Amino acid sequence: MHLLVLGASGGCGRWLTRLAAEGGHQVTALVRASAAVAAMPGVRVIRGEVLDSAVLATALAGQDAVASCLGLRRDGRSPWAPLRSPPDLTARVTAALVPAMARAGVRRIVAISAGGVAESITRLSMPVRWLIASGNVAVAYRDLAEMERLLSASQLDWLAVRPVTLVDGAPTGRAGAVTRYGLFSTVRRADVAAWMLGALERPASFSGHTVLLGTSSRAS
Repeated sequence: MHLLVLGASGGCGRWLTRLAAEGGHQVTALVRASAAVAAMPGVRVIRGEVLDSAVLATALAGQDAVASCLGLRRDGRSPWAPLRSPPDLTARVTAALVPAMARAGVRRIVAISAGGVAESITRLSMPVRWLIASGNVAVAYRDLAEMERLLSASQLDWLAVRPVTLVDGAPTGRAGAVTRYGLFSTVRRADVAAWMLGALERPASFSGHTVLLGTSSRAS
């Protein structure tokens, strides 16, 4: 598979790039000019702005699928930490990506969203609902909701992954669909990346699907 990874310098994106390359796929990593990305076999790195139409067209040429690991960055873990990204980053990228993928003949995309976006808010405990409604976390969730809306309105074969609280660590193979998102719910970034790659490797259509992803007792 020829796979374009957006946000390849982030926590999930780095793992997805690595796992896909180790799995024998041909990976194109589109990153900011200043991003630190380790060179590895099977990975072509393109440096540029994802909202630059020429850069996006170059990155999409010859791809079979796209994995978007983009998200708003903050200066710290606090919900009120200042944003380091435009408040509508994922929505703006998706608005540019949908027609660019159509022109390039690429239909499949898996994108990271977040647990609690849109109707999945009903699966969150009250403390988690309060946290995501606070400060700049709420800004990020509005952006992701608009990203999902744009994907839903497109003709792409898309899947939105809504992870619970992300943590670091090596892959365990335990990421899977969950029904609840509580205050202590976590899933490793590496496991989210592995789950996304597995979804892309399966030929079945995504059919505009969303999944609340957490740590389960077995791989899903």
